[in-house]
Amino acid sequence: MKNDGASIVAAARALEGEIALTLSSLVRIRTPSCGEGEGIGYVAARMREIGFDEVRVDAMGNLIGRIGEGPVSIAFDAHIDVVDVTDAPAWLHPPFAGEVAEGEVFGRGACDQKGAIAGLLAAARIMKSLDCLGGCAVHVVITVQEEDCEGLCWFHLIEEEGLKPDAVVLTEPSGLLIARGQKGKVQMVVETKGRASHGSAPELGMNAIYAMAPIVSGVERLNASLRPSPPLSKGSVTVSRIESRAPSLCSVAEECRIHLDRRLTRGETGETALEEIRAIAAPRGGRVYVPRYERASWRGLVRGRELCYPSWLMPEDSPLVEAARAAHRDLFGRAGETLIWDFSTNGTATAGIHAIPTIGVGPGDPRGAHIRDEHISLDQCVAAAALYAALPAHFAEGARR
Repeated sequence: MKNDGASIVAAARALEGEIALTLSSLVRIRTPSCGEGEGIGYVAARMREIGFDEVRVDAMGNLIGRIGEGPVSIAFDAHIDVVDVTDAPAWLHPPFAGEVAEGEVFGRGACDQKGAIAGLLAAARIMKSLDCLGGCAVHVVITVQEEDCEGLCWFHLIEEEGLKPDAVVLTEPSGLLIARGQKGKVQMVVETKGRASHGSAPELGMNAIYAMAPIVSGVERLNASLRPSPPLSKGSVTVSRIESRAPSLCSVAEECRIHLDRRLTRGETGETALEEIRAIAAPRGGRVYVPRYERASWRGLVRGRELCYPSWLMPEDSPLVEAARAAHRDLFGRAGETLIWDFSTNGTATAGIHAIPTIGVGPGDPRGAHIRDEHISLDQCVAAAALYAALPAHFAEGARR
């Protein structure tokens, strides 16, 4: 059995060409939220070709591949859906061409998160060829609808499919650092009502936009007053969209609506965040609520959920964090450093609600997601493949102690 770090690194480097081809192919397949079917089919075919022991697609459309058996199980999560492209003519590299140049792969989803999927498939090939699982059952879970509603896929996997591993490794971009937590998030809507009148006689109406204006100012002041809760940085709140309705452009607005993005640090919850906004909005007659997500998956399943996501945090000395550090040390000669994600992930379900030990390790710069000319380094994808191949045995060894 060859499970030493040097053998795993060498095997990962030998697969760089395959990783590049897989990632380029994935980028060329458009996989918006609720439209991931073709991409899921491509990855499922690759899993079967590699020799996964089990490959299946659940009722929601998530793909679950398993390698190995054992008393300890670990799941690697990678969402395949990507955000939209609204500025394609401005991209230097076409967003869905999957161009490979100077050690980088370009295109929408390359960093978030198809580079990780390519790394996971290469890691699976290494696990099979080197027999380096250490008695661990490994699930590679390619999830859907994450960009729309983080964690929704895992609520289904855990509560309906019965998949509850001993640990979850998220493969969101982390620059290969070990993410041991994240901020939470709650999305809110504030509505004000007015009374329409002709624009030439605004005194006869009641302008809903004017009622909203001091609420917007109050939200801005609230953001400035928020404080950190180490090790998580401070929460935040911002107005992300504003809409109004009037009978015509010659009328006083009878309705106004704003959408808020509220990031939650430790000690903050969806309910405390709602109360803060209600205190601002109520004096102006504003109604505040958390909207629900109700879109059908690519397989037609509708699983609704309020857009509220808790924060979560793993201790520095947790067995899963220690296993990731040990894998880093074995492969690269130094223990992995940790970070806390500012953005929300599927960990909101696995760790935040279901209390499954969860970390994140992914190739790519976290700031490289959702940007124009999104790209990722092949070197990072290769290193990620080595980490994913080495981590299960380290976690299983720690679990047996």
